[in-house]
Amino acid sequence: MGDRLAEIGDPRPGVGVREFVVDEEAAAGDKAVDEAAVLLAELQEAATIPPRRLAIGDRLAEIRDPRRGVGLDSRGVPEIDWVEIPGGEFLYQKGEKRSLPTFYMARYPLTNAQFQAFIDAGAYGDVSQGFVEKIKSLLQAKAGQRGDWWRDLRRPEPQPSRWQQSNRPRTNVDWYEALAFTRWLSQQLGYEVRLPTEEEWERAARGRDGREYPWGNSYESGRANINETWDKTGEWTLGQTTAVGIYPHGASPEGVLDLAGNVWEWCLNNSDHSGKSPSNTSDVPGVLRGGSWDLYADYARAVQRIGFLPDNRRDGWGFRLVSSAPMT
Repeated sequence: MGDRLAEIGDPRPGVGVREFVVDEEAAAGDKAVDEAAVLLAELQEAATIPPRRLAIGDRLAEIRDPRRGVGLDSRGVPEIDWVEIPGGEFLYQKGEKRSLPTFYMARYPLTNAQFQAFIDAGAYGDVSQGFVEKIKSLLQAKAGQRGDWWRDLRRPEPQPSRWQQSNRPRTNVDWYEALAFTRWLSQQLGYEVRLPTEEEWERAARGRDGREYPWGNSYESGRANINETWDKTGEWTLGQTTAVGIYPHGASPEGVLDLAGNVWEWCLNNSDHSGKSPSNTSDVPGVLRGGSWDLYADYARAVQRIGFLPDNRRDGWGFRLVSSAPMT
């Protein structure tokens, strides 16, 4: 310790100052790690009320949220926390029995920080006019004709999220932009990621037993970011998105978060149950699932679905990822 103190006080220009700055930065980093641990533990407590959860989420963003799956990896590529959804039979919509193979779903909706990496990679460079018609034609052709074909799915410019904290869900993204992101990230990761089909989304949200909400068969106050006051199912309405994953007691059976409330999530197929993508049928709406921060409990039920044309953007709409690739 004496040698260390002597080194910090070294009279040579810059030597002692440099050591002191490094020590200050290290101490600040340690303090942030400790604070994050305390905040994350508080989120696990059922008694933590939604306004406090909102504040905790925003504070985590300020001190660099350490949770896996909300930010970027060491390469600056979105880091996804994959959750295995085991294959097999499940109940779909009004009790129809269907079956799916094992797939993997992102634990959280895609965040602002993760989508920003896509923007920084040139996702919104110069593109020609007639964006929507161009994309409809493009998506009818076979994918994979060149490695960077995702660039042809770009909008002329992004529309920022209304709430821009790094760990909140990325909103104001249409179906085409979400699809373009999945193609770009597939290229970065070396395996395919995509939007979930409605079947996959519902299987993840309902489990095998066909529950109404990810946690059970009835709405329970404080388990999701919705407008509870609208239909008097609870006393809470925050009036905005929140950081992803701050309602751990609203998890699905496999541990996927935010499948009820926060933001609606784009699915891969269109709204007519044909299994086709919106681009393959002119002017057929795409599908969103999950409910959002501004709507009531019935919209957050796992069977609920809404349809909008795929070029629409809203501040209550986002997306999450799935993959069929085996995760080791």
